[in-house]
Amino acid sequence: MVHARQRARDIAALLGFEKQDQVRVATATSELARNAFRYAREGTVEFLVADSVPQALIIDVRDTGPGIAHLDDVLSGHYQSKTGMGKGLTGTQRLMDSFAIETKAAGTHVRVAKELPAGAAPVTKDAVRLLAAELARAEIDPFQEVERQNQELLSTLAELNDKQQLLAQVNSELEDTNRGVVALYAELEQNANDLRRVSDQKTSFLSNLSHEFRTPLNSILALCQILTNRSDGDLTDEQAKQVDYIRRSASDLNELVNDLLDVAKVEAGKVDIKPTVFSVVDVFAALRGMLRTLLTGTAVQLVFSDATSLPVLFTDEAKLSQILRNLISNALKFTERGQVSVSADMIGDDVLFRVADTGIGIAARDHERIFEEFVQIGGEIQSRVRGTGLGLPLSRKLAELLGGTLQVKSQPGAGSTFSVVLPAQYELLEQPPDKPTAIRKDGARVLLVEDNMETRFIHQAALKNTDYTLLFCRNVLEARTLIEAEGPAAVVLDRMLDGKDSLPFLEDLRASGYRGKVIVASVVDDPEAARRAGADAFLAKPIAHGLLTETLMHLLRGSGSGKGSLLLVDDDEINRYVLREALLPFHLPILEARTGREALDIAALGKVGGIFLDMTMPGLTGLETLRELRASAATTDLPVIIHTSKELTDTESAALSALGAEFLPKKTLSEPQAQESLRSVLTKAGLL
Repeated sequence: MVHARQRARDIAALLGFEKQDQVRVATATSELARNAFRYAREGTVEFLVADSVPQALIIDVRDTGPGIAHLDDVLSGHYQSKTGMGKGLTGTQRLMDSFAIETKAAGTHVRVAKELPAGAAPVTKDAVRLLAAELARAEIDPFQEVERQNQELLSTLAELNDKQQLLAQVNSELEDTNRGVVALYAELEQNANDLRRVSDQKTSFLSNLSHEFRTPLNSILALCQILTNRSDGDLTDEQAKQVDYIRRSASDLNELVNDLLDVAKVEAGKVDIKPTVFSVVDVFAALRGMLRTLLTGTAVQLVFSDATSLPVLFTDEAKLSQILRNLISNALKFTERGQVSVSADMIGDDVLFRVADTGIGIAARDHERIFEEFVQIGGEIQSRVRGTGLGLPLSRKLAELLGGTLQVKSQPGAGSTFSVVLPAQYELLEQPPDKPTAIRKDGARVLLVEDNMETRFIHQAALKNTDYTLLFCRNVLEARTLIEAEGPAAVVLDRMLDGKDSLPFLEDLRASGYRGKVIVASVVDDPEAARRAGADAFLAKPIAHGLLTETLMHLLRGSGSGKGSLLLVDDDEINRYVLREALLPFHLPILEARTGREALDIAALGKVGGIFLDMTMPGLTGLETLRELRASAATTDLPVIIHTSKELTDTESAALSALGAEFLPKKTLSEPQAQESLRSVLTKAGLL
């Protein structure tokens, strides 16, 4: 064993391996030799150099022992031998680059290899002969090898001790650092808490202040209005002027209070973004009417560009209006003659709003200062125009909240252009805004107008087994566009869209000539209001499963959906699909239900002509459902076909026959004569 270890070390050294790799090769070789001697009492160790790229030192250890009985357990590290720890082979695997073992009753062969160092000279046959000759001259001294092994062990232990001390030192330094980091985090957290508390106190103070200010200010403005109206007597010209001064001062102060509160809310992160779908045309129309009062003469014109070609936007309409209102009112204040133009254009997925004026302009050094709170640039006009100095800072903060920017280009005497760039579709973290979509099939087009994603999913699931082409949108503007483009045969309209009643839209739709069927669905249980607005039907939410399908079928197919409608009752969707496909040649309208209770609810409406009923379902069984159908006067004569794969007992068969049910096993649909059998049972039940 010592001889094998010494030879392995010497060969590794002659081949150019570094000292640590020499120790690895020697240790692996001695461990394999130890196993061969201990378990087979004899064996051979052979050293080879692979003529490959890269070259490698190969060590073959063979013995003629009984083999290894638990090789898989040994290699997995789970086996412990009676003579040792059972870790020799697994340890050898880790030391060498490759490892292979073959064991049988006639002996064991282990081959391990270590790649030669990258900088070592190539080993040729001549080099191998020289190496063998040098090994033959080398003296074999077992005691020297054991001494060297002990020295290596002591050196390794010393290195481990040094590394352990270094690790302990590093751990100590890390603990000190961690304590410092923890203290720093604690201080930062305290500072953050202090800042939050200060911000909350500031917001609370400004909120309370605004409330305390608004009450007397509103009273002052109301009293000024009373005096201006001369309700209690006429005023002299001087008194009227004084009252007007009071009113204007109160209005300025009220504007300052409102701006202060808005800025505080933005800084405190307490501004809620409420995106809705709207058109730029409507925003411009509202601003035109709102700001017309600021035009005191004909010297300045307020011009809005045509925005009819722009798509609808999905963002916070109120905050966009507030931004544009601030910009336009500022432009009107600082423009003595000329015009203030407002325009909107699409740039990719963003919309660009421009407010351009022919006013006094702003020097380049003040372009950023005007966006600081309470900053007002001095000048002749500024001295005559009162302002809070908060409008532009607030507008930039609101634009950033909406995911956009606010910039200015201006030169003194050449006017100013303020540009607001906003995403046309504001991205919600919880749920991105919808765009109109469609599921195309061969049937009639049905438009679902619903702003709630969950409800839309429920409608889609209810209608997925029909042949209708489903169109989806979430607001009135999209609905109007789709109705004009697609001409749907029916519209399912949610009454409340984005918090607004959609019945006026329905009235306009009827007035414009739309003659399709309209179903109004709502949690507001007011069917009469829906019918007065022009609805053909009203469904209260939540809509019972199958009721939407049945209502659409009744409206679109008229009397054909009455006694000719078949209700397929089965909790297995695949079974319903197979039966529905088999019924297609008979051109009968189909309804579906998943449980017996749903079937009873739909049948109670009186528009079902017959039922295919499964026997085994959750809740009511097929037999229990049939008994309840027969117990009701409205459904006592309703044709029922039991369609099941269940092997019926004699008692069940007798009970079904007594209740007047026909029987069609599910396996019939897989037989060649399925259509004949289906036609026969439909005819027998009086459905054809």
